[in-house]
Amino acid sequence: MFIYLTVITILYLGRLNGVSSLMYPHDYGPTLFAGAGNVTFDFIVVGAGSAGATVAARLSEVPEWNVLLLEAGGDPPDYTEMPLRFNEALTSDIDWTFITEPEPNLFGGLERGRCQVSRGLTLGGSSSINAMMYLRGTKRDFDEWERLGNAGWGFGDVLPYFVKSENFTGDRNRRDKTPHGRGGPLTVSPLVSIDPAYVTITDGNRLLRLAELDDMNRFAPPAIGYGPMDFTVRDGLRCSTLKAFLLPASGRPNLFVAKHVRVTRVMIRRTESLGGGNCTRAVGVEYVSPSGQAGRVHATREVILSAGVIMSPQILMVSGVGPAIHLRQHGIHVVRDLPVGYNYQDHVSFAGLVFSDRKNRSQADIARESADLTRATFGLTSRGVGTLGLTNLVNFVDTAGKGHADVQVVYLRFPYKSMRNTPNKRSRLSNFFGFSDRVATLFDDLNTVSDSVFAIPINVDGRSTGRVALRSADPMARPKIFTKYLSHNDEIETLLRGIDFVVQLSKTEPMVNAGLKLEPIAYPDCVAHVWGTRDYWVCAIRNIATSFYHPVGTCRMGPTWDHRSVVDTALNVKGVRGLRVIDSSIMPKVVSVNTNAATIMIGEKGSDIIKKFYGKIA
Repeated sequence: MFIYLTVITILYLGRLNGVSSLMYPHDYGPTLFAGAGNVTFDFIVVGAGSAGATVAARLSEVPEWNVLLLEAGGDPPDYTEMPLRFNEALTSDIDWTFITEPEPNLFGGLERGRCQVSRGLTLGGSSSINAMMYLRGTKRDFDEWERLGNAGWGFGDVLPYFVKSENFTGDRNRRDKTPHGRGGPLTVSPLVSIDPAYVTITDGNRLLRLAELDDMNRFAPPAIGYGPMDFTVRDGLRCSTLKAFLLPASGRPNLFVAKHVRVTRVMIRRTESLGGGNCTRAVGVEYVSPSGQAGRVHATREVILSAGVIMSPQILMVSGVGPAIHLRQHGIHVVRDLPVGYNYQDHVSFAGLVFSDRKNRSQADIARESADLTRATFGLTSRGVGTLGLTNLVNFVDTAGKGHADVQVVYLRFPYKSMRNTPNKRSRLSNFFGFSDRVATLFDDLNTVSDSVFAIPINVDGRSTGRVALRSADPMARPKIFTKYLSHNDEIETLLRGIDFVVQLSKTEPMVNAGLKLEPIAYPDCVAHVWGTRDYWVCAIRNIATSFYHPVGTCRMGPTWDHRSVVDTALNVKGVRGLRVIDSSIMPKVVSVNTNAATIMIGEKGSDIIKKFYGKIA
């Protein structure tokens, strides 16, 4: 099966313009490493991910500004272009693959009792390795940001930036009238699914009295129901921020992109201000080349950290900006005492509900039907038609009667005998969710008798906050991540209600008639409990509940008086001039959907904030 998919991929990518379709054509890195990089830039952007690529491209629209973009990774490999192969990037060499610290009563069924947090280590960042789901967030999400004191970040303020980015290719006549952009750099498209389980599950959702929606990005009323998503896909292929923002800007003489540059510190100096006094100011960054060569590069206007929810706080802390007691414990001189690293938030998922797909069929028929569906689904991509198979479908469910969704349900199909057909020979569930071998094997064995269909409830209404902390003063050391997931009992209750929704779905007539059977999984640590009971599900949650890769918040945005915040509403690091953070780490509260679209919006709005500050736009 894997060989067949690889052949299809090669044949399709052969239609592209070679690797140039993914390769940023000019690498400033060698020039920087050779010592000729003593030139000073107006702006240095650290991290070329969902936000950083957006920021650098937008700032380079001002021709008199020289912009240097530094990225720790390089160009994404060709296979990342194909949406159906997105999970192959997880735990690969273009994934940071951060690992959290062990925590009591969590992660018992995960590898080494820790949670895996995948983040893109490549141009385009996580937009180059994610599942491309384009979900903005609800009006309630952004109005909550504003309520927390972030003037200018309410729904009415951020909506124009979603629209600005977007080139929406879908139907203008959707029932759900949501503002969409046309002609922006980021292609957003509805996808096609030919998976027969798509209709089966939607029929089951209808019987559970969920509303059918045709636009999951509608803001008012909040999206509660089931239906297809939109995705950052162009002509059947991924549309990352590398493709959307950086490549179109690559011909500008004022944009310099350096690959494989690991930024280690922000250089912060005491300088004389215009009023005659002294101020603390960022003047550039220190970095390390792939060969281990250390270097420096200076900025006359600003350093912008867009290194993401984990690396942005680490870079700040090793540079002396962070919790004073914590920095002193590691022998770091304190420049500014700020709560850097706190407010870590994420969506917690439960990937433990699996359906077999084998009603009254022989193994030969199962194998043939699975291969036919796989072939036909990949065939859509070969014709330029976007698809993620069953994953085109999503539910948002109000399980507690609060008037807004608290559970998102995502669906995945793994073809027959495909679980172990991976480049690294580990289970796909180990790569995807960090399952330990003893847990992954339970699902792998099921996959040897039929396709596996997962229904994954995700708590999108959590309250727990964790922390990113330094392991040492060494900027190359991986930071510590304490998730503090499920610290409140109501968060476990939310996941339990999400599980119950899937259990009820499994009992609907369409699911039963289709032969989609919810399989009892006997987790090794939960054998004392009867499958399907409350005690069993609580034990299962404690074993395998994990990140759905939406971490945010570690450089929290807030008004000047908010002692919990790191940056102000203009994204300036408090107390340090010429230093901003523009990425998902500034979110004061995680949005109630996938976070990539909101992160790109932050890049768009942050760029305009800078342009306005320097008088380049009204």
